[in-house]
Amino acid sequence: MKLLKKPFVALLLSAAVVLSSTLLSVNIRFGGKCRDITDGFYDGVYYNGYTQKSLSSHLKNICGYADGLVTIANNYDIDTGDLLTALDDLKLSLSYSYGYASHIYFCYDELLSPLNALVDQLSRTELSERDADGFAQYRSGINGAQRAMESAGYNESVREFLRSYDQFPTDFLAELAGVEMPEYFA
Repeated sequence: MKLLKKPFVALLLSAAVVLSSTLLSVNIRFGGKCRDITDGFYDGVYYNGYTQKSLSSHLKNICGYADGLVTIANNYDIDTGDLLTALDDLKLSLSYSYGYASHIYFCYDELLSPLNALVDQLSRTELSERDADGFAQYRSGINGAQRAMESAGYNESVREFLRSYDQFPTDFLAELAGVEMPEYFA
């Protein structure tokens, strides 16, 4: 008991209480704002007066269209091993990489090369009428999803958020409190 009455110990305890309550408050309040921005990747973003579709929904659509292209390619014995590997990586990252848009973008970027190669190869292959129609629809769907992703407001919402909050002391306290900052999809 005598130890707690010493001014030095009381000062240390007071500093510890103030620091821990500050960090807890930063984690709760600032962390909530960060999660709201990150949720925009999965739920969509209200931007320029309307709610835009989420980037994850566009990526899931691209995965579905790529699956359709693989099905068509398999009818013509075209090798799709690299595309399937990249496609599985993207699907897994969408399911298990919550909050890490940069990792999801990396997986998406890895998908583009084999996907474009398959599209190129299928466009040079003589397809049945049914497969040619399906190929045109899947290709159009992929292009539409990519255009929508390019104009999505998620990255702009991250940029605006970081402009407002990524400065001292907020960034320092957020790092100490273990708050995960939102990431760009790039």
